[in-house]
Amino acid sequence: MDARSPSRRLSRNGGLLRSLLARRISVTGLIAWSFALVWLVVTAFPMLWIFNIVFSKGGSEAALTPHLYPTSLSSGFLHLQQALSQASFLQAYLVSSGYAVLQVSGMLLIVSMAAYEFTFYSFPGKHALFLIALSGLMMPFAVTLIPLYRVVTSLGWANSLQGLAVPGMASAFALFVLRQFMESIPIELLDAARIDGASHFALYWRIVLPLSRNALITISILSFIAAWGNYIWPLVITTKPEWYTISVTMAQFFGFQTYTTIEVVMASALLAAFPPLVVYVFLQRYIIEGIAVAGLKG
Repeated sequence: MDARSPSRRLSRNGGLLRSLLARRISVTGLIAWSFALVWLVVTAFPMLWIFNIVFSKGGSEAALTPHLYPTSLSSGFLHLQQALSQASFLQAYLVSSGYAVLQVSGMLLIVSMAAYEFTFYSFPGKHALFLIALSGLMMPFAVTLIPLYRVVTSLGWANSLQGLAVPGMASAFALFVLRQFMESIPIELLDAARIDGASHFALYWRIVLPLSRNALITISILSFIAAWGNYIWPLVITTKPEWYTISVTMAQFFGFQTYTTIEVVMASALLAAFPPLVVYVFLQRYIIEGIAVAGLKG
């Protein structure tokens, strides 16, 4: 009887400890979920407000006091039609799409090559050059805006896709993410391929790029969203309406000389936010995976 009492006491203490841990985990999870719900409400409420204002009757109280649900779907489609007719949204969509696709494509090619060299090869001044490249993350865009404008206009690239896209192809953030990701690739794979006769470019194209797919998708999505919403550079480098991007076109609805209703203004904002929102919702898994792998490696 006495010999069994210590074991019973240990089992009783172990059960108590497990219940305390379970209760602590449940409280911690409850707090985490509470913060997540608050953050969801804070981030989703502006889009809900815009959507409800667009899909409400003109002149209703939804402009000042938004409902939690749309009140008129037919009025919403009418407001979207008015927004499309009052500005060249279709042309702006084409310009923004071409601008974003060209910038992302060029950035993937240039930055992936640079990250490949910085990761797998040694050359004089390697670390100094990488630090200089990363210094672009700490430099405000306003500092480089005027020199960049003078360079682009001197090349005759004003009011053109290359003028919009080429300056954004050199991304210090993309270089950092790709290099961190490529450092997780075993060097033995490249050595084995090199023994089999693979060239310098074949190692990059056939081994490194396929293995860096998640990181490439991540920076592609983030760069597309940034290019789509970029306002300052398209405003500076374009002077003709046919080259206005979606952000510059949408800004026309907020001018002092613009006479339109709040429902049409919000309809233009909804049209502008729709493509990046769809891209992020369907591809957010790749963003999380790419940043997580790069962050853990760093």
